[in-house]
Amino acid sequence: MRHAKVVSALSLARDLAATAEGLTIDDIAERLGSSRRTAERMRDVVEATFGPLDRLEDGRRLRFRLAAGGIGRFAVAPTADELAELLNIVRALELRDPARARIFAGLAAKIAAALRDTDRRRLAADVEIRLRTEVWAHGVGPREACRAEVLTAVREALVADRLLECVYRRVGSDRPVVLRLVPYGLIFGTCHYLVAGFEGCEDPRLLRLDRVDRATVTEAVARAPAGFDIRTYARRSVGLYQEDLRPIELLFQPDAASEAEAMLFHPDQTAERLDDGGLRIRFTAGGIEELKRHLVRWGDRVSLVERSRDG
Repeated sequence: MRHAKVVSALSLARDLAATAEGLTIDDIAERLGSSRRTAERMRDVVEATFGPLDRLEDGRRLRFRLAAGGIGRFAVAPTADELAELLNIVRALELRDPARARIFAGLAAKIAAALRDTDRRRLAADVEIRLRTEVWAHGVGPREACRAEVLTAVREALVADRLLECVYRRVGSDRPVVLRLVPYGLIFGTCHYLVAGFEGCEDPRLLRLDRVDRATVTEAVARAPAGFDIRTYARRSVGLYQEDLRPIELLFQPDAASEAEAMLFHPDQTAERLDDGGLRIRFTAGGIEELKRHLVRWGDRVSLVERSRDG
């Protein structure tokens, strides 16, 4: 078996041991970037190496899971790169997002505590070097993206399907108002946003978490509308501002094509090199004004073509 296949088999074994609900063959194929037949062969390799997999019925589909004790410690021990990256995330969040920084710091501490002494000593020097030679650049944004107790309350309401009562300061005003909200989900970015509906109005609205002074989980049952998906909602727009979807086409001149080709303007974009060396990028989204602000750097080397949904 080639080295790449060994790495893929170990990675799949970890994924199968980490999942509670199990993975289907289609899930495995997606993770491996392979066909179903290759996924089936790789599943068989994992089973032959680590022992029988649990088989879980899921309607018409079969899910596979590796028992927690079936994979050796060597396959789940973190690398110096992984530990250093986790600690770097903690440092990056500490100034502006202390609520989430504490969560990541707790995870890092648990991972370190679970290591054998020999592994801890082996990794310590490499991790220290990475932390000493790497730093995140500071960006402009709110001093505190959200309060720890607010984030905890919002997540509790989301999990328990409960109505949320918030003391909120609208943008442009420091006068607090009390809002009763149906939480739909969270969008993290330079600012963190709660996507929510109001009682009697299901249309999703965005509320900045740094402007929520207090959040209380009530006993009232409240759920997002059937079919609402936070990822689909977030992908509708360039940035955060939600608008009607429209087809967008960006035409870059040849001297800007290589730089633009390395940029992600939207998760669903398609890119096409033109005969003259230019670049055409297409996607469907809202948030045109925010997109225009991103395009300023290219000046007249890019053209933005907007079309109506029917055109």
